[in-house]
Amino acid sequence: MRHTLTWQPLAALCGTAALYTVQFQGEFERTIFNDSWLDAPQCQRTPHTHCDLTSDLGSDSDYAIRVRAECGRLTSPWVRLNGLFNRRDTLLSPPEMAVAAMGDGLRVSFERLPRMASVSITFWRQGGDHEVRVMGQTSTSVLLVEQTPLLVAALQEGAVYCVQASIYLDAQRRSSPTHPQCVAITDPEEPWKKPTVAMVTVVVMAALLFAVFWSVGHCKAEGCHAHFQKEPLPLSLRPDWPKERPACPEQVEICEPITAFVLLVELT
Repeated sequence: MRHTLTWQPLAALCGTAALYTVQFQGEFERTIFNDSWLDAPQCQRTPHTHCDLTSDLGSDSDYAIRVRAECGRLTSPWVRLNGLFNRRDTLLSPPEMAVAAMGDGLRVSFERLPRMASVSITFWRQGGDHEVRVMGQTSTSVLLVEQTPLLVAALQEGAVYCVQASIYLDAQRRSSPTHPQCVAITDPEEPWKKPTVAMVTVVVMAALLFAVFWSVGHCKAEGCHAHFQKEPLPLSLRPDWPKERPACPEQVEICEPITAFVLLVELT
């Protein structure tokens, strides 16, 4: 539990910043040490109008508390808290709660819970009965502080679930409930799967590319010939192709030698 003393700022105008000092007195100081007072170490000549006395009021005894202001060289009289303070009479405030959807479930977390407190959490499906069973249990769960956050799994996709919580120390000291917080269950797939799959894909592709480039750069001649067979070139692409151009059929006919016979006829 946190015990904070607050007060109104100095009403009179002050040419400088007003400073405040807080003292407290337990039963031991009143009865044994002649009504003496102890300084609150964190609240000596402080400019704030509040003082955290949690560590100072550490027992279930009755405490008197007083505060005074300083304005320059002027000091106000001590102003005492009306009555005595006992932490057993503390009024618990509602816890600071956060609700978030996680896949097909809910995650309920809290901030700054008292160490010795328990948390009563009520959850229900919007439009349904508060006493509906979820996960095979009733709609109200009681957790110790060290058991938080609460994970509620296997909820109905597309439904809206509401959560409300309160804290209590015993049967007499219980806080008022928080305002209901409602969250829709929209995606049954866990949110970490998509980025995880994408990351694994990128890593695998990078490993494959690295293996290919490494193999090309470090492959021996014999191994490369064994794995990479060289296909023979087609005839038209061979380097030993004759350089003379073949004669076309028409040219062959023209170039053939012609044998002529001359017949001589003698006239008489």
